[in-house]
Amino acid sequence: MKKRLLTSIVATLLTSNVLANTENMTAHSAFKAELASMQENYYRSLRLDDWIAMGMTEKDISTTMARLKANKEGLLIDLNNPNTRGHWTYEFTKTAQNLEDQANTLNTPTAYGRASTVYLVASYPNLHQPNEIAALDKAVDLYLKAAKLNGESVEKVDLKRFDNRSIPGLLHLPTNTKTNLPAIIWTGGVDKTLIEHKTDFKSLLESGYAVLTIDMPGAGLDYRNHLKLGEETASHDAAFAFLQNHPQIDRNRIGVLGSSGSGVALIPFAVQQTDLRAVVARCALVDGPIGKQATLKFIPDMSAHSFIARIGGDAGDMRYFKNMATKFSIANKGMFNGQLRIDTPILVINTKKDPVAPIEDMKRTAELSTEGEMFISDEVGHCPDSLEAQNKIIAFIKSNV
Repeated sequence: MKKRLLTSIVATLLTSNVLANTENMTAHSAFKAELASMQENYYRSLRLDDWIAMGMTEKDISTTMARLKANKEGLLIDLNNPNTRGHWTYEFTKTAQNLEDQANTLNTPTAYGRASTVYLVASYPNLHQPNEIAALDKAVDLYLKAAKLNGESVEKVDLKRFDNRSIPGLLHLPTNTKTNLPAIIWTGGVDKTLIEHKTDFKSLLESGYAVLTIDMPGAGLDYRNHLKLGEETASHDAAFAFLQNHPQIDRNRIGVLGSSGSGVALIPFAVQQTDLRAVVARCALVDGPIGKQATLKFIPDMSAHSFIARIGGDAGDMRYFKNMATKFSIANKGMFNGQLRIDTPILVINTKKDPVAPIEDMKRTAELSTEGEMFISDEVGHCPDSLEAQNKIIAFIKSNV
């Protein structure tokens, strides 16, 4: 599938004056094992297979990317993103609008799901620009429409933080049971949004679990907040309190899963919230490249800019990145000094070689718990995508929550 898609994209772009960007490709390759052959020319990580799995078609991607204009010589095709023709969010939004019009006629969950995914890609990587936010809002609205047409129970909810600020979330409830539900807080990383994880937790819903998806502060729909030093657990705390006070949830059976960049909030939350039944740290960032200023340069620009936006800076402010990023490292906070121990079961899961969450970080995270477990699935790349990893996560949750 990928070969046919990329052949189409490459053919449409051969006439543009695009120069290979070796450093960009190297940085992206370090984070993900399998990348599109055109990745060297793109600022955004081309997660083509993921997008197709979520509902897009090859044509949606290839025809839209063919409309993207190359920037000035030496720059990446999608580095600049004004709300004008030839730029990422504008062009993917145009495609999504056409698909939304078709969905309004067809009125099927598949049609709305496809349009929702394209709007989501249009918003990627969520750097708080107005055009990105508008696309993300549409993506969530159509996600909810598709779910309703499919007979699913999903609603957008507001979670209240300690400071009374609001956090948006999506509460997914199983259709076969109604009360005393075990529940999981499920959150992604710096460039994942709360509607991207459905296939990963579908089997939990079918087994009678409720799943509350939230974005990490500063990401996705939670763009009004940001990850703040000393208040890293604010969103997780709000989600936990919401579930504990929900009439359909068993307050004594709540677990949490966090991926990638959300690890800097997940681990402090897991340490502080002793009423959790289980914690899954999936490719969770706890130290790695943010541990030292010298290693920040190995993070791809898109991921760096996303992280900056999550911790309260302007996306391109690399000085802010250097000054602040290391302060969010769990290791730099002294949490890996060997004195901190909790009893909540923790599953730490990742690939064998991941620059974001390397083996040593995985070991130190698992050792925080008297019931810590480390599981290696895929060989290389940031975050395990295999069925083996997904099955391990689901089995761990079911056995502990």
